Amino acid sequence: MGLRDNIRSLIRRRTPTPKEPEIYNMGIQEKKLPHHYAGKYLYETARNSTIVRTCLVQLKIEVFRRGYEWKRAFELKCNNCGYEHQREVEQCYSCGSRDLRRPDYNQKLYAEEFFSGYVNSAHQLFIDVLREMETDLNVIDDAFLVLVKDYYLDKSGNIVLSKVNEIYRADPTTMYIETDEDGDRGHSRYVCATHRDFISEDRYDKCGMCGSCLHPVEFVNKTLQGEEQYFIEGEVIHISKYSPSRLYGHPPVLTLFNHIFTLSAMEQYISTSYTKARTPRGILAVQTNNMESLVKYWKGVKEKLERDPHYIPIMGIESEGGSGGNVQWVPFMNTLKEMDYINVKDDLRKRIGGFYGVSDVFQGDTTTSGGMNNEGMQILVTNRAVEMAQAVYNKYLFPYLMKQFGITDWKVMLLRSEEEDQTAHLRRREIEINLAVQMKNLGFEVDMNEEGDFVFKKFPSKELIDVDIEDKGGKLETDPYAGTNIDASQLGQLQEQALMTGQTKAQVAGEMPGKETSPA
Repeated sequence: MGLRDNIRSLIRRRTPTPKEPEIYNMGIQEKKLPHHYAGKYLYETARNSTIVRTCLVQLKIEVFRRGYEWKRAFELKCNNCGYEHQREVEQCYSCGSRDLRRPDYNQKLYAEEFFSGYVNSAHQLFIDVLREMETDLNVIDDAFLVLVKDYYLDKSGNIVLSKVNEIYRADPTTMYIETDEDGDRGHSRYVCATHRDFISEDRYDKCGMCGSCLHPVEFVNKTLQGEEQYFIEGEVIHISKYSPSRLYGHPPVLTLFNHIFTLSAMEQYISTSYTKARTPRGILAVQTNNMESLVKYWKGVKEKLERDPHYIPIMGIESEGGSGGNVQWVPFMNTLKEMDYINVKDDLRKRIGGFYGVSDVFQGDTTTSGGMNNEGMQILVTNRAVEMAQAVYNKYLFPYLMKQFGITDWKVMLLRSEEEDQTAHLRRREIEINLAVQMKNLGFEVDMNEEGDFVFKKFPSKELIDVDIEDKGGKLETDPYAGTNIDASQLGQLQEQALMTGQTKAQVAGEMPGKETSPA
Protein backbone atom coordinates (compact mmCIF):
# COMPACT_ATOMS: atom_id res chain seq x y z
CA MET A 1 0.00 0.00 0.00
CA GLY A 2 1.43 3.31 -1.11
CA LEU A 3 1.32 6.76 0.42
CA ARG A 4 -1.71 7.71 -1.67
CA ASP A 5 -3.68 4.72 -0.39
CA ASN A 6 -2.77 5.54 3.21
CA ILE A 7 -3.97 9.11 2.83
CA ARG A 8 -7.16 7.92 1.10
CA SER A 9 -7.94 5.58 3.98
CA LEU A 10 -7.59 8.43 6.44
CA ILE A 11 -10.15 10.63 4.70
CA ARG A 12 -12.61 7.86 3.82
CA ARG A 13 -16.17 8.71 4.79
CA ARG A 14 -18.84 6.32 6.02
CA THR A 15 -22.52 6.56 5.16
CA PRO A 16 -24.41 7.75 8.25
CA THR A 17 -26.51 5.12 9.97
CA PRO A 18 -30.19 6.17 10.09
CA LYS A 19 -31.53 6.66 13.57
CA GLU A 20 -35.01 5.73 14.65
CA PRO A 21 -37.25 8.62 15.69
CA GLU A 22 -37.98 6.78 18.90
CA ILE A 23 -35.55 4.28 20.42
CA TYR A 24 -36.45 1.95 23.27
CA ASN A 25 -33.34 1.74 25.40
CA MET A 26 -32.97 0.25 28.83
CA GLY A 27 -33.84 3.51 30.54
CA ILE A 28 -37.34 3.91 29.08
CA GLN A 29 -38.35 0.41 27.98
CA GLU A 30 -40.58 -0.26 30.97
CA LYS A 31 -42.58 2.90 30.29
CA LYS A 32 -42.88 2.43 26.52
CA LEU A 33 -43.59 -1.27 26.05
CA PRO A 34 -46.96 -2.45 27.37
CA HIS A 35 -46.10 -6.16 27.40
CA HIS A 36 -43.40 -5.56 30.02
CA TYR A 37 -45.69 -3.98 32.59
CA ALA A 38 -49.07 -5.38 31.48
CA GLY A 39 -48.01 -8.68 29.95
CA LYS A 40 -49.50 -10.87 32.67
CA TYR A 41 -52.84 -9.10 32.33
CA LEU A 42 -52.78 -9.54 28.53
CA TYR A 43 -52.19 -13.28 28.92
CA GLU A 44 -55.05 -13.52 31.42
CA THR A 45 -57.32 -11.61 29.05
CA ALA A 46 -56.51 -14.03 26.21
CA ARG A 47 -56.95 -17.13 28.37
CA ASN A 48 -60.30 -15.98 29.81
CA SER A 49 -61.81 -15.05 26.45
CA THR A 50 -63.60 -17.91 24.72
CA ILE A 51 -63.22 -16.40 21.26
CA VAL A 52 -59.53 -15.50 21.60
CA ARG A 53 -58.57 -18.83 23.11
CA THR A 54 -60.47 -20.68 20.37
CA CYS A 55 -58.52 -18.76 17.73
CA LEU A 56 -55.19 -19.44 19.47
CA VAL A 57 -55.90 -23.15 19.87
CA GLN A 58 -57.02 -23.58 16.26
CA LEU A 59 -53.97 -21.74 14.97
CA LYS A 60 -51.61 -23.94 16.98
CA ILE A 61 -53.40 -27.08 15.80
CA GLU A 62 -53.21 -26.13 12.12
CA VAL A 63 -49.65 -24.73 12.20
CA PHE A 64 -48.11 -27.81 13.85
CA ARG A 65 -50.68 -30.42 12.83
CA ARG A 66 -48.36 -32.36 10.54
CA GLY A 67 -45.12 -31.60 12.38
CA TYR A 68 -41.81 -30.84 10.67
CA GLU A 69 -39.34 -32.61 8.41
CA TRP A 70 -35.68 -32.49 7.44
CA LYS A 71 -34.98 -31.40 3.86
CA ARG A 72 -31.87 -31.05 1.77
CA ALA A 73 -30.71 -27.48 1.40
CA PHE A 74 -29.48 -28.35 -2.08
CA GLU A 75 -29.16 -31.29 -4.44
CA LEU A 76 -25.57 -30.61 -5.49
CA LYS A 77 -23.07 -27.99 -4.34
CA CYS A 78 -20.02 -26.82 -6.21
CA ASN A 79 -16.82 -27.20 -4.21
CA ASN A 80 -15.14 -24.58 -6.38
CA CYS A 81 -17.49 -21.58 -6.12
CA GLY A 82 -20.07 -22.78 -3.56
CA TYR A 83 -23.07 -22.48 -5.90
CA GLU A 84 -25.98 -24.63 -4.72
CA HIS A 85 -27.95 -26.53 -7.36
CA GLN A 86 -31.51 -27.63 -6.66
CA ARG A 87 -31.54 -30.45 -9.24
CA GLU A 88 -29.19 -32.95 -10.83
CA VAL A 89 -26.55 -31.33 -13.07
CA GLU A 90 -23.32 -32.53 -14.63
CA GLN A 91 -21.41 -29.32 -14.10
CA CYS A 92 -21.77 -26.10 -12.13
CA TYR A 93 -23.98 -23.47 -13.75
CA SER A 94 -21.89 -20.71 -12.21
CA CYS A 95 -18.28 -21.67 -12.92
CA GLY A 96 -18.55 -24.81 -15.04
CA SER A 97 -16.68 -26.99 -12.54
CA ARG A 98 -17.51 -30.67 -12.25
CA ASP A 99 -16.34 -30.87 -8.64
CA LEU A 100 -19.78 -31.26 -7.07
CA ARG A 101 -20.88 -32.82 -3.80
CA ARG A 102 -24.10 -33.93 -2.19
CA PRO A 103 -25.36 -32.89 1.29
CA ASP A 104 -23.35 -34.33 4.16
CA TYR A 105 -25.61 -36.62 6.17
CA ASN A 106 -23.27 -36.55 9.18
CA GLN A 107 -24.02 -32.85 9.70
CA LYS A 108 -27.49 -33.51 11.03
CA LEU A 109 -26.85 -36.64 13.11
CA TYR A 110 -26.59 -34.83 16.45
CA ALA A 111 -29.36 -32.30 15.73
CA GLU A 112 -31.74 -34.95 14.40
CA GLU A 113 -31.26 -37.08 17.51
CA PHE A 114 -31.53 -33.98 19.71
CA PHE A 115 -34.89 -32.89 18.25
CA SER A 116 -36.33 -36.40 18.32
CA GLY A 117 -36.35 -36.51 22.15
CA TYR A 118 -36.75 -34.08 25.03
CA VAL A 119 -35.02 -30.78 24.34
CA ASN A 120 -34.75 -29.63 27.97
CA SER A 121 -34.78 -30.89 31.54
CA ALA A 122 -38.51 -30.09 31.80
CA HIS A 123 -39.18 -33.04 29.46
CA GLN A 124 -40.55 -30.89 26.68
CA LEU A 125 -40.54 -31.93 23.04
CA PHE A 126 -39.35 -29.49 20.41
CA ILE A 127 -42.87 -29.13 19.01
CA ASP A 128 -44.17 -28.28 22.53
CA VAL A 129 -41.69 -25.41 22.81
CA LEU A 130 -42.82 -24.16 19.40
CA ARG A 131 -46.46 -24.22 20.52
CA GLU A 132 -45.56 -22.04 23.50
CA MET A 133 -43.85 -19.58 21.19
CA GLU A 134 -46.89 -19.50 18.91
CA THR A 135 -49.03 -18.43 21.88
CA ASP A 136 -46.53 -15.68 22.68
CA LEU A 137 -46.66 -14.42 19.11
CA ASN A 138 -50.47 -14.28 19.07
CA VAL A 139 -50.70 -12.56 22.45
CA ILE A 140 -47.57 -10.38 22.75
CA ASP A 141 -46.13 -10.58 19.21
CA ASP A 142 -42.72 -11.36 20.71
CA ALA A 143 -41.27 -14.83 21.17
CA PHE A 144 -37.86 -15.75 22.59
CA LEU A 145 -36.04 -19.08 22.28
CA VAL A 146 -33.11 -19.64 24.67
CA LEU A 147 -30.28 -22.02 23.72
CA VAL A 148 -28.33 -23.46 26.66
CA LYS A 149 -24.80 -24.17 25.40
CA ASP A 150 -21.49 -25.66 26.40
CA TYR A 151 -18.54 -23.53 25.29
CA TYR A 152 -14.95 -24.47 24.43
CA LEU A 153 -12.73 -21.44 25.02
CA ASP A 154 -9.12 -20.66 24.19
CA LYS A 155 -6.64 -19.16 26.67
CA SER A 156 -7.97 -15.65 26.01
CA GLY A 157 -11.58 -16.62 26.61
CA ASN A 158 -12.64 -16.50 22.95
CA ILE A 159 -15.28 -19.03 21.95
CA VAL A 160 -13.80 -21.72 19.73
CA LEU A 161 -16.64 -24.25 19.68
CA SER A 162 -20.12 -24.47 21.17
CA LYS A 163 -22.66 -27.23 21.67
CA VAL A 164 -26.41 -26.81 22.24
CA ASN A 165 -27.59 -28.87 25.20
CA GLU A 166 -31.10 -27.54 25.92
CA ILE A 167 -33.78 -25.35 24.38
CA TYR A 168 -36.28 -23.30 26.39
CA ARG A 169 -39.00 -20.79 25.69
CA ALA A 170 -38.37 -17.51 27.48
CA ASP A 171 -41.08 -15.32 28.97
CA PRO A 172 -41.60 -12.24 26.73
CA THR A 173 -42.78 -10.21 29.73
CA THR A 174 -39.35 -10.42 31.37
CA MET A 175 -37.03 -10.54 28.33
CA TYR A 176 -35.39 -7.30 27.17
CA ILE A 177 -33.25 -6.51 24.16
CA GLU A 178 -30.01 -4.88 25.27
CA THR A 179 -29.49 -1.80 23.10
CA ASP A 180 -27.61 1.46 23.19
CA GLU A 181 -29.06 4.92 22.59
CA ASP A 182 -29.17 4.26 18.82
CA GLY A 183 -31.08 1.02 19.23
CA ASP A 184 -28.11 -1.22 18.28
CA ARG A 185 -27.49 -4.49 20.07
CA GLY A 186 -24.30 -5.50 21.74
CA HIS A 187 -22.85 -2.04 22.34
CA SER A 188 -24.00 -1.33 25.86
CA ARG A 189 -22.65 -3.93 28.31
CA TYR A 190 -20.28 -6.88 28.21
CA VAL A 191 -20.15 -10.10 30.19
CA CYS A 192 -17.86 -13.09 30.65
CA ALA A 193 -18.95 -16.32 28.96
CA THR A 194 -18.03 -18.34 32.07
CA HIS A 195 -18.87 -15.93 34.91
CA ARG A 196 -22.13 -14.24 34.01
CA ASP A 197 -22.12 -12.24 37.21
CA PHE A 198 -19.23 -10.09 35.99
CA ILE A 199 -20.62 -7.22 33.92
CA SER A 200 -18.75 -4.24 32.45
CA GLU A 201 -19.38 -1.31 30.11
CA ASP A 202 -15.82 -1.43 28.73
CA ARG A 203 -15.47 -3.58 25.61
CA TYR A 204 -11.78 -4.23 26.24
CA ASP A 205 -12.14 -5.04 29.93
CA LYS A 206 -11.20 -8.46 31.30
CA CYS A 207 -13.15 -10.74 33.61
CA GLY A 208 -12.24 -10.06 37.23
CA MET A 209 -12.52 -13.76 38.10
CA CYS A 210 -10.75 -15.60 35.26
CA GLY A 211 -9.13 -12.83 33.21
CA SER A 212 -10.94 -13.86 30.01
CA CYS A 213 -12.20 -11.42 27.40
CA LEU A 214 -15.79 -10.21 27.55
CA HIS A 215 -18.63 -10.72 25.08
CA PRO A 216 -21.40 -8.26 24.11
CA VAL A 217 -24.73 -8.64 25.93
CA GLU A 218 -27.65 -8.86 23.49
CA PHE A 219 -30.54 -9.97 25.74
CA VAL A 220 -31.38 -9.55 29.42
CA ASN A 221 -33.90 -11.52 31.46
CA LYS A 222 -35.17 -9.63 34.49
CA THR A 223 -36.48 -12.11 37.02
CA LEU A 224 -39.23 -11.44 39.53
CA GLN A 225 -36.62 -11.40 42.31
CA GLY A 226 -34.87 -8.44 40.69
CA GLU A 227 -31.98 -10.47 39.31
CA GLU A 228 -30.71 -10.12 35.75
CA GLN A 229 -29.61 -12.92 33.44
CA TYR A 230 -27.32 -11.90 30.60
CA PHE A 231 -27.23 -13.62 27.21
CA ILE A 232 -24.59 -13.19 24.53
CA GLU A 233 -24.79 -13.65 20.76
CA GLY A 234 -26.18 -16.99 19.61
CA GLU A 235 -27.99 -17.81 22.86
CA VAL A 236 -31.38 -16.17 22.21
CA ILE A 237 -33.54 -16.14 19.08
CA HIS A 238 -36.20 -13.41 18.92
CA ILE A 239 -39.03 -13.36 16.36
CA SER A 240 -42.16 -11.26 15.76
CA LYS A 241 -45.14 -12.18 13.63
CA TYR A 242 -47.59 -9.32 13.13
CA SER A 243 -45.46 -6.19 13.67
CA PRO A 244 -41.78 -7.08 13.12
CA SER A 245 -39.32 -4.27 13.72
CA ARG A 246 -35.76 -3.67 14.81
CA LEU A 247 -36.72 -4.40 18.39
CA TYR A 248 -40.17 -5.40 19.65
CA GLY A 249 -43.57 -6.15 18.18
CA HIS A 250 -46.96 -4.84 19.26
CA PRO A 251 -49.35 -7.05 21.28
CA PRO A 252 -52.38 -8.18 19.20
CA VAL A 253 -54.44 -8.62 22.37
CA LEU A 254 -53.87 -4.95 23.15
CA THR A 255 -55.21 -4.03 19.70
CA LEU A 256 -58.27 -6.21 20.22
CA PHE A 257 -58.69 -5.30 23.89
CA ASN A 258 -61.90 -3.29 23.50
CA HIS A 259 -63.54 -6.05 21.48
CA ILE A 260 -62.45 -8.71 23.97
CA PHE A 261 -63.52 -6.63 26.96
CA THR A 262 -66.95 -5.91 25.42
CA LEU A 263 -67.54 -9.60 24.75
CA SER A 264 -66.49 -10.42 28.29
CA ALA A 265 -68.90 -7.81 29.68
CA MET A 266 -71.76 -9.19 27.58
CA GLU A 267 -71.11 -12.72 28.79
CA GLN A 268 -70.83 -11.47 32.37
CA TYR A 269 -74.17 -9.71 32.02
CA ILE A 270 -75.87 -12.92 30.89
CA SER A 271 -74.23 -14.86 33.72
CA THR A 272 -75.35 -12.32 36.32
CA SER A 273 -78.87 -12.24 34.94
CA TYR A 274 -79.23 -15.99 35.32
CA THR A 275 -77.43 -16.37 38.65
CA LYS A 276 -77.93 -13.31 40.83
CA ALA A 277 -80.47 -11.01 39.17
CA ARG A 278 -80.02 -8.38 41.85
CA THR A 279 -81.59 -5.64 39.79
CA PRO A 280 -85.38 -6.05 39.50
CA ARG A 281 -86.74 -6.39 36.03
CA GLY A 282 -89.11 -3.50 36.77
CA ILE A 283 -91.83 -2.22 39.12
CA LEU A 284 -95.59 -2.39 39.17
CA ALA A 285 -96.89 1.15 39.66
CA VAL A 286 -100.45 1.54 40.99
CA GLN A 287 -102.12 4.94 41.06
CA THR A 288 -104.27 5.33 44.18
CA ASN A 289 -105.48 7.99 46.56
CA ASN A 290 -105.28 5.69 49.61
CA MET A 291 -101.64 4.59 49.87
CA GLU A 292 -101.97 3.32 53.48
CA SER A 293 -104.73 0.92 52.51
CA LEU A 294 -102.66 -0.38 49.57
CA VAL A 295 -99.61 -0.99 51.75
CA LYS A 296 -101.65 -2.76 54.44
CA TYR A 297 -103.31 -4.96 51.84
CA TRP A 298 -100.00 -5.88 50.20
CA LYS A 299 -98.47 -6.92 53.53
CA GLY A 300 -101.38 -9.24 54.12
CA VAL A 301 -100.97 -10.74 50.65
CA LYS A 302 -97.24 -11.42 51.25
CA GLU A 303 -98.02 -13.22 54.52
CA LYS A 304 -100.58 -15.44 52.81
CA LEU A 305 -98.15 -16.17 49.92
CA GLU A 306 -95.48 -17.27 52.39
CA ARG A 307 -97.95 -19.74 53.93
CA ASP A 308 -99.50 -20.80 50.64
CA PRO A 309 -97.47 -20.31 47.43
CA HIS A 310 -100.54 -21.19 45.36
CA TYR A 311 -102.61 -18.36 46.84
CA ILE A 312 -103.97 -16.02 44.18
CA PRO A 313 -104.31 -12.47 45.49
CA ILE A 314 -107.25 -10.40 44.35
CA MET A 315 -106.97 -6.66 44.59
CA GLY A 316 -109.63 -4.10 44.06
CA ILE A 317 -108.86 -0.41 43.67
CA GLU A 318 -111.46 2.18 44.62
CA SER A 319 -111.51 5.30 42.53
CA GLU A 320 -112.62 8.68 43.84
CA GLY A 321 -114.67 11.17 41.94
CA GLY A 322 -115.66 8.61 39.35
CA SER A 323 -112.16 8.54 37.74
CA GLY A 324 -110.78 5.14 36.79
CA GLY A 325 -107.59 3.72 38.32
CA ASN A 326 -104.39 3.05 36.42
CA VAL A 327 -101.86 0.21 36.64
CA GLN A 328 -98.56 0.72 34.74
CA TRP A 329 -95.50 -1.50 34.21
CA VAL A 330 -92.19 0.43 34.18
CA PRO A 331 -89.21 -1.58 32.83
CA PHE A 332 -85.67 -0.72 33.98
CA MET A 333 -83.66 -2.36 31.18
CA ASN A 334 -84.17 -3.38 27.58
CA THR A 335 -84.46 -7.00 26.64
CA LEU A 336 -81.63 -8.89 24.91
CA LYS A 337 -83.57 -8.74 21.67
CA GLU A 338 -83.94 -5.00 21.96
CA MET A 339 -80.19 -4.62 22.61
CA ASP A 340 -79.44 -6.74 19.49
CA TYR A 341 -77.28 -9.00 21.61
CA ILE A 342 -76.76 -11.81 19.08
CA ASN A 343 -75.75 -9.58 16.16
CA VAL A 344 -73.37 -7.50 18.26
CA LYS A 345 -71.72 -10.61 19.67
CA ASP A 346 -71.32 -12.16 16.21
CA ASP A 347 -69.80 -8.96 14.85
CA LEU A 348 -67.22 -8.81 17.64
CA ARG A 349 -66.40 -12.48 17.23
CA LYS A 350 -65.87 -12.09 13.48
CA ARG A 351 -63.61 -9.07 14.01
CA ILE A 352 -61.38 -11.01 16.40
CA GLY A 353 -61.36 -14.06 14.16
CA GLY A 354 -60.63 -11.88 11.13
CA PHE A 355 -57.54 -10.43 12.79
CA TYR A 356 -56.09 -13.88 13.48
CA GLY A 357 -57.30 -15.27 10.16
CA VAL A 358 -59.46 -17.95 11.78
CA SER A 359 -62.74 -18.37 9.90
CA ASP A 360 -66.11 -19.15 11.41
CA VAL A 361 -65.98 -22.78 10.35
CA PHE A 362 -62.89 -23.29 12.53
CA GLN A 363 -64.74 -21.75 15.47
CA GLY A 364 -67.57 -24.27 15.21
CA ASP A 365 -69.97 -21.88 13.46
CA THR A 366 -71.51 -23.40 10.32
CA THR A 367 -74.55 -21.13 10.08
CA THR A 368 -72.99 -18.89 7.41
CA SER A 369 -72.02 -21.40 4.79
CA GLY A 370 -73.62 -20.03 1.67
CA GLY A 371 -72.61 -17.52 -0.98
CA MET A 372 -69.27 -15.82 -0.46
CA ASN A 373 -69.05 -17.30 3.01
CA ASN A 374 -68.89 -20.87 1.76
CA GLU A 375 -66.88 -23.44 3.62
CA GLY A 376 -64.19 -23.71 0.95
CA MET A 377 -63.52 -19.97 0.99
CA GLN A 378 -63.32 -19.93 4.77
CA ILE A 379 -60.85 -22.81 4.81
CA LEU A 380 -58.75 -21.01 2.18
CA VAL A 381 -58.59 -17.86 4.33
CA THR A 382 -57.48 -19.84 7.38
CA ASN A 383 -54.90 -21.76 5.35
CA ARG A 384 -53.31 -18.48 4.29
CA ALA A 385 -53.07 -17.40 7.91
CA VAL A 386 -51.44 -20.73 8.73
CA GLU A 387 -48.95 -20.30 5.88
CA MET A 388 -48.01 -16.86 7.21
CA ALA A 389 -47.48 -18.32 10.68
CA GLN A 390 -45.35 -21.17 9.33
CA ALA A 391 -43.25 -18.74 7.30
CA VAL A 392 -42.07 -17.09 10.54
CA TYR A 393 -40.52 -20.39 11.62
CA ASN A 394 -39.33 -21.61 8.21
CA LYS A 395 -37.68 -18.33 7.15
CA TYR A 396 -36.41 -16.89 10.43
CA LEU A 397 -36.36 -19.27 13.40
CA PHE A 398 -35.19 -22.52 11.82
CA PRO A 399 -32.36 -21.05 9.67
CA TYR A 400 -30.91 -19.30 12.72
CA LEU A 401 -31.29 -22.48 14.74
CA MET A 402 -29.51 -24.55 12.09
CA LYS A 403 -26.66 -22.03 12.13
CA GLN A 404 -26.20 -22.56 15.86
CA PHE A 405 -25.97 -26.30 15.29
CA GLY A 406 -23.44 -25.77 12.52
CA ILE A 407 -25.72 -27.26 9.84
CA THR A 408 -25.42 -25.89 6.31
CA ASP A 409 -26.48 -28.80 4.08
CA TRP A 410 -29.88 -29.45 5.67
CA LYS A 411 -32.89 -27.46 6.81
CA VAL A 412 -35.96 -27.99 9.00
CA MET A 413 -39.36 -27.11 7.53
CA LEU A 414 -42.88 -27.23 8.95
CA LEU A 415 -45.14 -29.35 6.80
CA ARG A 416 -48.11 -27.62 5.20
CA SER A 417 -51.35 -27.90 7.10
CA GLU A 418 -53.25 -29.19 4.08
CA GLU A 419 -51.69 -32.04 2.14
CA GLU A 420 -50.93 -31.17 -1.45
CA ASP A 421 -53.22 -32.77 -3.99
CA GLN A 422 -50.84 -35.05 -5.88
CA THR A 423 -53.33 -35.66 -8.66
CA ALA A 424 -53.74 -31.93 -9.30
CA HIS A 425 -49.97 -31.51 -9.19
CA LEU A 426 -49.43 -34.25 -11.81
CA ARG A 427 -52.13 -32.78 -14.06
CA ARG A 428 -50.52 -29.36 -13.84
CA ARG A 429 -47.15 -30.89 -14.68
CA GLU A 430 -48.67 -32.72 -17.65
CA ILE A 431 -50.00 -29.44 -19.03
CA GLU A 432 -46.55 -27.85 -18.65
CA ILE A 433 -44.92 -30.75 -20.55
CA ASN A 434 -47.46 -30.54 -23.38
CA LEU A 435 -46.81 -26.82 -23.64
CA ALA A 436 -43.07 -27.46 -23.78
CA VAL A 437 -43.54 -29.96 -26.64
CA GLN A 438 -45.64 -27.45 -28.60
CA MET A 439 -43.07 -24.70 -28.08
CA LYS A 440 -40.32 -27.01 -29.32
CA ASN A 441 -42.34 -27.77 -32.46
CA LEU A 442 -42.60 -24.01 -33.06
CA GLY A 443 -38.84 -23.75 -33.19
CA PHE A 444 -38.06 -22.79 -29.61
CA GLU A 445 -35.24 -24.39 -27.66
CA VAL A 446 -36.61 -25.93 -24.45
CA ASP A 447 -34.55 -26.13 -21.27
CA MET A 448 -35.24 -26.53 -17.54
CA ASN A 449 -34.00 -24.17 -14.82
CA GLU A 450 -32.98 -24.85 -11.23
CA GLU A 451 -36.57 -24.82 -9.97
CA GLY A 452 -37.69 -27.40 -12.51
CA ASP A 453 -39.57 -24.86 -14.66
CA PHE A 454 -39.33 -24.92 -18.45
CA VAL A 455 -37.41 -22.10 -20.14
CA PHE A 456 -37.96 -21.24 -23.81
CA LYS A 457 -35.45 -19.55 -26.13
CA LYS A 458 -36.12 -18.42 -29.70
CA PHE A 459 -33.31 -18.39 -32.26
CA PRO A 460 -33.42 -16.61 -35.67
CA SER A 461 -34.38 -18.69 -38.68
CA LYS A 462 -31.86 -20.02 -41.21
CA GLU A 463 -33.09 -17.64 -43.93
CA LEU A 464 -32.53 -14.61 -41.75
CA ILE A 465 -29.05 -15.80 -40.81
CA ASP A 466 -28.22 -16.21 -44.53
CA VAL A 467 -29.39 -12.66 -45.25
CA ASP A 468 -27.19 -11.33 -42.46
CA ILE A 469 -24.18 -13.20 -43.76
CA GLU A 470 -24.66 -11.95 -47.33
CA ASP A 471 -25.22 -8.38 -46.21
CA LYS A 472 -22.05 -8.43 -44.12
CA GLY A 473 -19.92 -9.83 -46.87
CA GLY A 474 -19.96 -13.40 -45.60
CA LYS A 475 -19.01 -12.40 -42.03
CA LEU A 476 -21.48 -13.41 -39.29
CA GLU A 477 -21.85 -10.83 -36.54
CA THR A 478 -23.34 -11.23 -33.09
CA ASP A 479 -26.80 -9.77 -32.77
CA PRO A 480 -26.43 -6.60 -30.63
CA TYR A 481 -30.14 -6.59 -29.82
CA ALA A 482 -30.42 -10.07 -28.37
CA GLY A 483 -32.36 -9.97 -25.15
CA THR A 484 -34.45 -6.91 -26.04
CA ASN A 485 -38.15 -6.61 -25.24
CA ILE A 486 -39.28 -7.41 -28.80
CA ASP A 487 -42.36 -9.59 -28.66
CA ALA A 488 -42.14 -13.05 -30.28
CA SER A 489 -45.29 -12.37 -32.29
CA GLN A 490 -43.58 -9.35 -33.86
CA LEU A 491 -40.41 -11.23 -34.63
CA GLY A 492 -41.98 -13.13 -37.54
CA GLN A 493 -43.18 -9.91 -39.16
CA LEU A 494 -39.77 -8.36 -38.76
CA GLN A 495 -38.17 -11.37 -40.40
CA GLU A 496 -40.50 -11.14 -43.42
CA GLN A 497 -39.70 -7.45 -43.77
CA ALA A 498 -36.02 -8.22 -43.69
CA LEU A 499 -36.36 -10.81 -46.46
CA MET A 500 -38.41 -8.45 -48.63
CA THR A 501 -36.28 -5.32 -48.18
CA GLY A 502 -32.90 -6.88 -47.73
CA GLN A 503 -32.37 -5.13 -44.39
CA THR A 504 -30.33 -6.81 -41.74
CA LYS A 505 -31.88 -8.18 -38.58
CA ALA A 506 -30.20 -5.51 -36.47
CA GLN A 507 -31.59 -2.76 -38.68
CA VAL A 508 -35.12 -4.11 -38.53
CA ALA A 509 -35.13 -4.76 -34.76
CA GLY A 510 -33.49 -1.55 -33.70
CA GLU A 511 -34.42 0.68 -36.65
CA MET A 512 -30.78 1.60 -36.95
CA PRO A 513 -29.71 3.73 -39.90
CA GLY A 514 -27.83 1.73 -42.47
CA LYS A 515 -27.11 1.38 -46.12
CA GLU A 516 -30.30 0.79 -47.99
CA THR A 517 -30.35 -2.02 -50.47
CA SER A 518 -32.72 -2.59 -53.30
CA PRO A 519 -35.07 -5.55 -53.13
CA ALA A 520 -33.69 -8.74 -54.58
